[in-house]
Amino acid sequence: MSDPPKDRVEYWIRFVCAFLFFGFIMALVILRCVDGWGLKTGIAVWAIVTTGISMYAARQGDDAWRTILRFFGGW
Repeated sequence: MSDPPKDRVEYWIRFVCAFLFFGFIMALVILRCVDGWGLKTGIAVWAIVTTGISMYAARQGDDAWRTILRFFGGW
């Protein structure tokens, strides 16, 4: 299952699942920082990071989930 997606449907399914999962996690992280950054900056950082992680997860396949979760697990 570590193969990259083979068609558009699989790519978009992986993208949406990653966007929902990591969007929620990043929202929790950003909420802790929004007082210092401001709302506009917090939303921009959330959108950029969530979209980037989702694109990476959609392109790389299942191995991306292990890599990303290992990175966040170190925190």
